[in-house]
Amino acid sequence: MTTTPVRQPPALPVLIGLGTLALGLVLGWFASPLAGGLAGLIDATPLPVPGVLRLVESLSLPWSLGILGGLGLVGGAFLATVTVGEAPVLTVARDHLEHEQEERAAWVERSDVGAVFRDRSDLVLLRPDGGLRARLDVDTLPAARVRDALAEHGWPWSEADPHEQRFERWVDGRPGFTAAEHEVLRRRLAERKDAVARRAADEELDALGLVARLRDDRLQVRRTASAAGGSRGTDR
Repeated sequence: MTTTPVRQPPALPVLIGLGTLALGLVLGWFASPLAGGLAGLIDATPLPVPGVLRLVESLSLPWSLGILGGLGLVGGAFLATVTVGEAPVLTVARDHLEHEQEERAAWVERSDVGAVFRDRSDLVLLRPDGGLRARLDVDTLPAARVRDALAEHGWPWSEADPHEQRFERWVDGRPGFTAAEHEVLRRRLAERKDAVARRAADEELDALGLVARLRDDRLQVRRTASAAGGSRGTDR
């Protein structure tokens, strides 16, 4: 079976590491005059000047470059290591795709998918009825390579959510949703920064016939085609 793997560009962690090192060196170069200027501003007020500012102001250029450049080197190495460790890998075949990230792996059958598109840092796969099959992190994967791999293997790629116009803003207590739906939507919004909890909430919403997403830190929601075709829930 022919598969196409899509990985994070190998240069990305190197660039992150070098960028952090460069930031440390720039801060080291300007640390003393910046600290002196800030100390002067504070001196003009009744507030005492923190001793650390006086210490940084007194550092010679070689010392400030060495200290902050060294911190930049350590920080850059740490960020580069984290970037490599958290990098997702997407493997696309004609009949399925696989997504691996850290210790989590997901397998999605092509027959379960009616549309696939990129939503910011995520790859979203919808069922034929519009329900959410999977939301996969592809943040550090090249967008063009992800799209081309899916198109090459005949996946139903879309440039945007085909159900875009059906989303509406969710407000807690708004009519048209059951108490159970409100409870899960409330949790989905509260746990938006916890990937594991967010996936669990999305699975519960899928069972209720709902799909949710974030826009400007606000939750938007729509019903799947099968759920919309039935009677809408009412608060009780």
